[in-house]
Order: sequence, then C-alpha cells, then structure tokens
Amino acid sequence: MTNSQEILFHGQIDDGNRKMHFKVLGPERMNCLLLFLRPEIPSLSGVTMIADVTVNEHDLPMIFVSGSGYYYCLEIYGLKKETEKKEHYTSLAYGGTKFLVAKMKNRKDIDISLRLNEVKSLQFPLRNHTEVIFPIQVDHTPVSRYTFYNNKKFTVDTIWIIFFKQSKDQLHVFIHVGKKLNFTLPFDMPIAIMCEVKVIIGSILFDCKNMCTSETEINTKIVNFKTCFTKVDYETLYDKTIAFIKAKKGKFRTIEYFYRNKSEKYFASITEEHSGIMKPYKKDHNGDPCSVINGRLDGLFFSTAVNCQTSKPLPCSPFGPLRLHINAGFLFIPNLNLYFADFYCHYKVHYVTVILTRRDSFADNFCKERLKELDIHDNPFVCLNTSKTLNDIIVCHGNGLRIEVLYTEALNIHEIIQNRQGHFTRVPVIFRGESRPDGIPKNKNCQICNI
Repeated sequence: MTNSQEILFHGQIDDGNRKMHFKVLGPERMNCLLLFLRPEIPSLSGVTMIADVTVNEHDLPMIFVSGSGYYYCLEIYGLKKETEKKEHYTSLAYGGTKFLVAKMKNRKDIDISLRLNEVKSLQFPLRNHTEVIFPIQVDHTPVSRYTFYNNKKFTVDTIWIIFFKQSKDQLHVFIHVGKKLNFTLPFDMPIAIMCEVKVIIGSILFDCKNMCTSETEINTKIVNFKTCFTKVDYETLYDKTIAFIKAKKGKFRTIEYFYRNKSEKYFASITEEHSGIMKPYKKDHNGDPCSVINGRLDGLFFSTAVNCQTSKPLPCSPFGPLRLHINAGFLFIPNLNLYFADFYCHYKVHYVTVILTRRDSFADNFCKERLKELDIHDNPFVCLNTSKTLNDIIVCHGNGLRIEVLYTEALNIHEIIQNRQGHFTRVPVIFRGESRPDGIPKNKNCQICNI
C-alpha cells in the first residue's frame, strides 16, 4: 500500500506498568477509523471506537488483562467521510487481528502493527458474535428513499452504527446518535437491488472531538430487503401488461361476483372471534418481489376469474373449500379509487393485481404516492359500467389471464349474508388447498412480465 498514514493507539496492561501499542497503517484518503475491540469470550464486553485520523495518537479506554488465557479480537475499518451534513462514510480498507496478552517477567510492552488492506466489497463486522434479533423495519418513501427504524426507545442518547450494503456496492457506514433508530438513507436507490443492513448499538462511554468510545449493547442480525418499483417502473410494467392483453385478444365480460376461497377454520375464526368482521391483513410476497405493496399494505384478495363457457366462477379452488361470493356491485362502487399494482406469472397463468381503496384512507394515500391510478369507469382490467338502469361490473378475460382485486377495507360478513349481498358455497379443492404462508415469487425468467 502506497501513500499510507500511521495512527497509534495506546492502552494499559494489568496495573498500568505495561502498555499495549497498536500501530495502524491505512490509505491516506481515509479520515476516520472504526475499531471493534473485544475479548473473544462473548460474556466479556469490549469497546467500539470511532477515531479521527487527523490526530495521530489515541488512548484506548480499556485495560488489558494478561495471563487470562483468552484472546482479544480487533477489527478496524478505514472510512472516508462522504458528506458534511450527515455522518455518512464509505469503507476504503479493512484489517483484523487476534492476540493474546501473556504474563511476562520482564514486563515488556506489547507492540502490534496492523496494515489495512484496500478492498472493494467488505463484510459486516462482528458476524456470529452474540448477534441478537432486534427487528429493523424498512420503510419506503417515494421516489426511492429508505428508512430504517425500530420502536425501542433508550432512556439516554445511544450510538447507532448502521452498516448498509447494496449489490456490488461499497459498504456504507452511518453513525447516528439518538434515543431511537429512525434513519433515512441520504440517497435514492435503484430498483430490484438486494440490500443488507446491520446495526450495532452501544452506550456511549466517552465522546470528544477526536474519539468516541462505546460499549456494544446490541449486535443485530443482518436484515435483507429488495428495493421496489417507482411510479415510472409501474408505467413500464403497465405497458407490458397492455401488450400482453392485446396479444391474447382479451375481452370484457360482465361478472356477478367477486369471490374469496379459504378454509373453514378461517371463516369460523371470523365468526367466533371477530363478530363476523373480515379484517384486511398484510400483503404477502406473492408476485413481483419489487412490488411496493408486498409486506406494506393490508388487504383482502378477491378473484374475478370465470369459466369461459358458463361465465360462472371457476368450479375448483387451490386456496380452500369454502367460497365467499360477494355481489360485484356491492363491492365495486364509484366512490372508491382503483390502482394498478402488479403483473406476474407462475409459469402458466398471468395475473394482474389491482387495488381498491376507500378515498383518502391510509391505503389510498399510500397507493396514490406509489402506484398508477386507474379510472374506475375506464381501464383495461375491471370497470364499473354505469347505465341509466344498472351498474355492471365488467372484467377483462383472456386465455391465460386473471384479474385479482385487493380490497383494503374490512367487511362485515354477517351483514353481507343477512342483506343478501353475498353467500357461501363449497367447492372442490385442487393442489395444496391453501395459500403458501409468504406467497410465491413470480417467474423471474418470463420475458412477458419482467422489466
């Protein structure tokens, strides 16, 4: 390594008659060092240090114990500050060592030299070392910003060292101080990128201009997430959907019902535990992994698929033997908003997902910011066809095409049945007979529905 700079760290051994010296050599471009120093035994605590490299020498706030029989581990990241406003760094170099502080009769000091190697892709620190589950939620804000947060609140200011890495990218490090984790990345993210985030949380022991030290309290596991579509991407997906419908020569048919297939246990729990109220729940990860509604929007799925010969709902169900039919005209009404949300396939059939929301609700505002809004009276998927005498619900049908509706409001099944706005039937079950707990990702090799 050429053009390197040298930083010295000094610590005491036992009663202080001996010293521990670290000489760290790193690239000149770095302006900060992040050090993790800890005993190898997990039950013993170590320290985390953030050191300003414009100061050549630092004192370590740790007394090393000799002759204990266990090793100390040291990991060092050479960081470059990226912005002035936020504590944002990228990693330039990394180095690590493991050492034993032995008892020595002549009481000599211990000198350790460590050279940081420049690497393009760095691993996260403290892997598999007392990692704990500390839920880190990831929130998306249009256009494409991501926030990491957790509801736990500490009583005093805490240091949050946030490690963030996206596919084929550098390791970003953010140093955040506060009682809670609520941190937004200071840059927009591209779509369909796998990202990893890990947080090390510590109580601040010492803080000055040149060095901050903390004791690690929580070392979180790595959280993975995939960046989602923007509105521009949904326009592209929408265009591919329209091209597919035209190629399949899709035609509109009038439907009488939206319907939902589930197990007897599911509907029994609604009757017995929720007074007949069928509540929306979190959308799973079925469909496109980049769909912004996955894991973020609550809703109830309804099918519109019918038999081409009879125009009746499909005779079998892969999701359960009990089918709730709801009159399409009761559910699909003019004062609701409609959004295009997904286009995907599971190798044979292509599905279009549209969202039906109550105006100005949380779900409606969420969709308005992120999805493509549709005219409920005039769109290529499912429409309210209003005439002087009646309101028909028409749905596009084509070979290998199905439209599904995610309804974001709760429904009172007891009232629906009592008012003859819906009814139950039993149907034969095919395949698994139930949905998979987290859904099925789309066929990533399909040339029709991937962008």
